[in-house]
Amino acid sequence: MLFMIEWEIHHGQKMETFGAFGGMTADDDAAVEQAHGFKQIGRWHDLANGRGVAIVEADSAEAVHGFLMMWTGGLSTLNITPVLDDAAARSVVNGYLATQ
Repeated sequence: MLFMIEWEIHHGQKMETFGAFGGMTADDDAAVEQAHGFKQIGRWHDLANGRGVAIVEADSAEAVHGFLMMWTGGLSTLNITPVLDDAAARSVVNGYLATQ
């Protein structure tokens, strides 16, 4: 399953959150992915506004929520949405249209 994670860092927490994120390495990212059972597809940042979006692949919503617990606690607002790639979206749309 693919999930889109959108975040916005609370204004008063930007420097603390930037410090935590900035101190992480690619190896840290890989360890977090392995520990929580998901794969990051991509992550994009709007640093000036303290916002961003990531797409992750996981077998369950629990895996995604487990990972996101490390960024809660008043640091940011998070939105999690299950999403589809083009092939899956076309399959759903074509299946629906076939019943019409």
